[in-house]
Amino acid sequence: MTFYEMTKDLSLTLQKEKLVIFVGAGVSKNSGLPTWGQMVQAFADQIDYSTKGRLATEEYIRIPQYYYCLDESENHASYYSLIRSMIPDNIEANILDELIVSLKPKHIVTTNFDTLLDQVAQGYQVIREDRDLMTGLSAHYLLKLHGDIEQPEKLVFKEDDYLHYSQTHRLMETFLKSLLIDHVFLFVGYSLNDYNLKTFVSWIDYIAEEMQVKQEMHHNYFLSSSLHAGKDYLRKYYEGKGLQVIDLYQLPEEVDRRADEVPLSDELGRKTYAVLEMLKTM
Repeated sequence: MTFYEMTKDLSLTLQKEKLVIFVGAGVSKNSGLPTWGQMVQAFADQIDYSTKGRLATEEYIRIPQYYYCLDESENHASYYSLIRSMIPDNIEANILDELIVSLKPKHIVTTNFDTLLDQVAQGYQVIREDRDLMTGLSAHYLLKLHGDIEQPEKLVFKEDDYLHYSQTHRLMETFLKSLLIDHVFLFVGYSLNDYNLKTFVSWIDYIAEEMQVKQEMHHNYFLSSSLHAGKDYLRKYYEGKGLQVIDLYQLPEEVDRRADEVPLSDELGRKTYAVLEMLKTM
């Protein structure tokens, strides 16, 4: 599919109220918060774990687990304190957060711990844990899949949290999987090697295979920053699993020119903004 075919499909899906936007740490980066990799690197530094400047996919969840196991403070206070120290209370939402909400997708899903989207998500009921879904009456949810910094002991960050997720977040996982049936997912602010992205894509792929609708199933989309370094094999890998990749480093010239005008310091943030803005006008 061409860039304009993909954005047109996303725009039509938005109009039909069938778009679900997933928001990763790359969006919060535009407010000055660390990426997931930077947070994990801080834990690695604390325990003298050498990453050689690059994290393998499994290390994103395993390094925090190593720290947690070594932490002998009462109730693992040191572990939770280190997480909180990287997400200050006074950080404000950025224009990319505001744009995502203004698009009015059916639901917004985030794996971020911060409260940036909460600040601007008027009209969306915030879901932080299973019990919130039991009382949810809104047509639009902001699902915080991995918890909220205000409840650090409930965050999903270390390996055990991920391994136990299907038991600790049964309703949220079931609800999310149900959306796969007739909603389109758009992933923003994730890396192609992101552990969370791979988990969500595995759900999509498994359900499509199980129902034998892989060829007929609707497309899901991902705004990627990972293909400019000669990683086209990643595109083919994800396309084979039903995820169309929009390469932020291969945008049409007019979109790149618009990105240059966006008042964000981060280049990827500017490019992401320019693409999402198009969904309003197509």
